[in-house]
Amino acid sequence: MADAHDIQSWLNGDKFRSQGLREHYPLIGLIVGLVFLYILAGYLAIQQQHRLSDTKDEMLDAKFRYMTVSAQLTNTTRQSQIIEALEENGSALKENTTPPTKVVR
Repeated sequence: MADAHDIQSWLNGDKFRSQGLREHYPLIGLIVGLVFLYILAGYLAIQQQHRLSDTKDEMLDAKFRYMTVSAQLTNTTRQSQIIEALEENGSALKENTTPPTKVVR
C-alpha cells in the first residue's frame, strides 16, 4: 500500500514543485495539447458527418419533389388531359380525328 506521506505530498502539491517533475512540464504540456487536438478533431469529424447526412437528406427530398413535379407535368400534358381542359373552358378547338396524309410530289 502507498505511504501516507507520499499521498499527502501529491495532495498538498509538494510533488508538483519538485525539480524532477518540473523538468517534465513541457512534455506534460505537449501531451495535454495533443489530447486536446485529438478530441477537437473527433468533434469536428462528427460535425462533418452530421452536415453530410443532412445534405444527403436534402438531396433525397429534392429528388422526390422533382419526380412529383415531373409526373404531374407528364400527366397534364397528355393529349386526353389537354382535350378535357379545352372542353371545360369551352374552347372552339377540337381534336383532329382524320389521320395524317402523305403528300407525294
